[in-house]
Amino acid sequence: MERVTHESGAGRRAGFTLVETVIASSLGVLATAAVTTLFVWCAAQSSVCTKTAWSQNQAERSARLLTDYIRNASVATNMDFSQGRWIELRFPDRSWSRLVYSNSQAQIRDGRLYLVRSNGTSVVVARGMTEIMDSQGFTTPVFSKPRDNCVRLSYRVSEPVSSGWRSADDADYAACVQLSVSLRNAAY
Repeated sequence: MERVTHESGAGRRAGFTLVETVIASSLGVLATAAVTTLFVWCAAQSSVCTKTAWSQNQAERSARLLTDYIRNASVATNMDFSQGRWIELRFPDRSWSRLVYSNSQAQIRDGRLYLVRSNGTSVVVARGMTEIMDSQGFTTPVFSKPRDNCVRLSYRVSEPVSSGWRSADDADYAACVQLSVSLRNAAY
């Protein structure tokens, strides 16, 4: 009797077919693209989170400093009524100070709030400031005086970026500050 043996197709092959190689390569490219996309998305989210944390920290810190400082004033003696970019305060010890908002056009969104005292010292209270825009695109004043014994502040803070596309669109991470401070030492 003659013995018949059939070799299976797997026994004769010594590699992969072209179809198998193309399918495996396609799956590898898809997996690599998915991992790369996830990595880029995570890096972008991390950047936004970092900028948001910086903006909120600066907004909270500057609002607390300004509130504590303005609250101790006796009277707001003078202010910029046209644009609301500065205000002068007088204190019970007869000293005065001027809070000044300045935003140089050379550095986009690197506005600063300065505190200039009667003894000549000048301190930067906050940086990365801009004015708040209303829904019609007009800016609101940084300083306003709704009553004689009250000062209102309105500004937004975002991490300053010297150049690049993110510097033109900071809505994702900017923090807005709007508060009113009563002058504790005002004469009623």
